[in-house]
Amino acid sequence: MTEIQTRGSTSGTDPEPVSPQVSSRKLRIVAPARAVAASARGGGWWVAVFAVAVLGGMLVAVLGARSVARSDANRQRLASHLVATDIASTLKLAIRGEENITVSTSAFVASNPHTTGSEFDAWVESTHAFQRYPELQNMGLVKLIPASQLSTFKTRSPADSIRILGPKSAALTGSRQILPPGRRPYYCLAVEGVARSAAAYLPGGLDYCDLSKVMITARESGLTSYAPVTDSAGVALGVETPVYRGGATPSTPTARRQAFIGWLGELIKPNVLLDPALDSHPNVGTVFRYDSPASHVQFTRGTLSGQRQRTTIPLLVGRAAGLANSREGWTVQVLTARVANGVFGDSHALELLLGGITLSGLIGLLVLILVSGRTRARRLVLEKTRELSEKNRQLSEMATHDALTGLPNRTLVLDRAGQLLARAARQPNFITGALFIDVDEFKHVNDEHGHAAGDQVLRTVAERLQRAVRKQDTIGRLSGDEFVVIAECTIEDQALSLLAERVIEFLREPVEIDEGRKVFEVTASIGVASGQYETPDALLRDADLALYAAKAAGKDRYARFDTSMRAAENVA
Repeated sequence: MTEIQTRGSTSGTDPEPVSPQVSSRKLRIVAPARAVAASARGGGWWVAVFAVAVLGGMLVAVLGARSVARSDANRQRLASHLVATDIASTLKLAIRGEENITVSTSAFVASNPHTTGSEFDAWVESTHAFQRYPELQNMGLVKLIPASQLSTFKTRSPADSIRILGPKSAALTGSRQILPPGRRPYYCLAVEGVARSAAAYLPGGLDYCDLSKVMITARESGLTSYAPVTDSAGVALGVETPVYRGGATPSTPTARRQAFIGWLGELIKPNVLLDPALDSHPNVGTVFRYDSPASHVQFTRGTLSGQRQRTTIPLLVGRAAGLANSREGWTVQVLTARVANGVFGDSHALELLLGGITLSGLIGLLVLILVSGRTRARRLVLEKTRELSEKNRQLSEMATHDALTGLPNRTLVLDRAGQLLARAARQPNFITGALFIDVDEFKHVNDEHGHAAGDQVLRTVAERLQRAVRKQDTIGRLSGDEFVVIAECTIEDQALSLLAERVIEFLREPVEIDEGRKVFEVTASIGVASGQYETPDALLRDADLALYAAKAAGKDRYARFDTSMRAAENVA
């Protein structure tokens, strides 16, 4: 059977209650001067009640807004601290990872003080350092070359030359130009090393001691030195760690000078460390820095502009972490959104304050309204109650009636059919019948003359059906051009057949629309079913089968249901 489409209407009987959605209307509250004067004459204490209600509400709003502002500020500070802690933890782990490769490489150099460049490169390659540490750009061994040995260093054997891209790459040969040029008592030059790429390679003749003035001091102290290094890709961080024979740092400066092999130098890109730490924290900036008496290195990343909440956390990592001054060493400063200051700087607190003041004023106004006249308030309540009741009734009718014809829709039809079937079950001499009515060739009206003409035909059919049936019968529109009549009669009564003939006769009258310019011949096919049914759906199903039989027999007629129609349906 065709799927039923129900639409609302504004007429019909009283169905089950439907929860209406009532349109809100502005309620005009008027407190004329005479009402206020009457209130004052009736008792001045009402004015005190009004003042207490308004001022008390405002006081509560102010206190509540201040509490919300403090709570939001504390929550933002906590969130900023948690973000800073997370970023600091990520960087701390990354720096400790750098320590691991430094310690292992220092141990290799300490145990092989005379290793060649190719052996050093092969060992670094075996550790997969560049794969494990993406921030690492190059690494090598820097030795102290006295000025008297500089010529020998420049003409060293090609077998010991640096292979910057690993043991399988070509070695650097030929003379090496000292950078910056000049005569000095000693030079700190790379004797072994490997780089991530040619872009990360630092010139072989670079004098690291001239670049970082604290390297000689670091040799004496045994601590790591830090210095900014500018390469082809920008500013990076140079890290130089002194290496001693035996792998351990001697206890005295003299012993350190005697056991000194060289410095293990690394070039790292702090931004490679910072970017992963900021991936999950948008709109956050960081200042990553190292401070010591001789070195100040700083790298920034993320959003730094505007008013920001700043949280500084010392990392306390690295071989130089034990510096005496607490302001020295590695620190990270995290810049997050500025914490709201006070009630007017916090949108939630401001909303609460304004809402509380408004509510206080409304409460005070309500007090005045109650004082000015309980009768008017009661009348207003009754008026609104009637409006809601009427709106509820209208919505109930819309839920159970068809908007086009005003007839009951499928929901109400099934309800009334169920009532009749229940009563027929208690009274064996009565049965419930259904006339399933379908307008013949209705699709032709819509296709040839438009839906407006079709709607007029449907309204006319509905009016004629109301004239044709008995007062106690129920007429409903199921969908489209399908109508139904639910009737009650006795078992021997032939009222259903007579009613079907009467309906066909009424519908045969011509239908005039558009002020008589269009005339339609309307006929209908009707399926009739009756009996003791358990459900309304079963009754309508059999009436629908009879309707198909009427259409198959030539239309403009009715057919009564018999059980053979079910068998024919099953065969089909």
